[in-house]
Amino acid sequence: MQAVLVGLGNFGLGWYKRLRSHPGVQTVCVVESNVQLRETIDPETPFYLTLEEAIISERPDFVINVTPPHVHTTINEIAFSHGLPVLCEKPISNDITDAQYIVGQAELKNIPFMISENYRFFAPVLKAKELLDSGVIGHLSSVHIEFDRYHVVTVPYFGRLANGLLEDVTIHHFDMIRYFTGQEAVKVFAMNSNPPGSWTDTTTIHLSAWMELDGGTVVDYHGNMMAKGKLTEWYGDWRFEGAEGAIAVTSNRVQLMKEGKADEVYTFDGVGNVLSIDEFLAALKEKREPRPSGRDYLKSQSLVHAAAVSSRTGKMLSVEEALREV
Repeated sequence: MQAVLVGLGNFGLGWYKRLRSHPGVQTVCVVESNVQLRETIDPETPFYLTLEEAIISERPDFVINVTPPHVHTTINEIAFSHGLPVLCEKPISNDITDAQYIVGQAELKNIPFMISENYRFFAPVLKAKELLDSGVIGHLSSVHIEFDRYHVVTVPYFGRLANGLLEDVTIHHFDMIRYFTGQEAVKVFAMNSNPPGSWTDTTTIHLSAWMELDGGTVVDYHGNMMAKGKLTEWYGDWRFEGAEGAIAVTSNRVQLMKEGKADEVYTFDGVGNVLSIDEFLAALKEKREPRPSGRDYLKSQSLVHAAAVSSRTGKMLSVEEALREV
């Protein structure tokens, strides 16, 4: 299959290398408005300034959208107008109304639309999901998540976000809450902040959140991008408490606990080798909805929106209530 990669900034070059070496991708062409970035790729790779031009000349089978978030909708619309499936970096859009619109367009035109949520494919995450789905700890009572990193973001768009941590990083963790539990939030309360010692004065990089899920499970989340103490992995430390046991995910280690004692321990050298592109290509081949689809990921983004509204208003609310405040 032939791919067109749109965007070489930030994650774009990594995507280029990944696509070039992937057995399911025969050829790659690139779209990038910054001509200087052409020097970062193989000179024989077809290079275009616009997606329209690339589609007309190369006739690709699908589009990989790695542009800045505020450009996502424009690129996705062009791809959909040509009937091309899209694998788009998160978020769907920084604007929830925009996100709803583009997901609606994909569904209306019956075009495969997937969001590259790579955290779902990390080996420890897949193992924890397997254990949870087996029912080994019984009915899930509560989930606790700790995310602690010291990470200065120099990319301009991050500083322009109202809540940088929530919108750019915590969205991964909120999606994982839905993925792990198979439940949706019915109540959300959150507080975004920028405490003393922060490395930025333009956005928030600290978050405390609580939510109740529709299966009765309660979740509490702590996120911090200015941590000076022990750091977590990017996907965070997780503790799942069930009626018959617990599961802890910490530093590429998954531990099953029964009666307060370690029952089984699974360790991993890293996050694994399964990629979102593997899922995307498999879904196209099998003619099924990719995971996560834009339709599914919109629910994760709506949860982020609800947390932002809760923090702004100081109220506990439902996702539906928050979506009325766009």
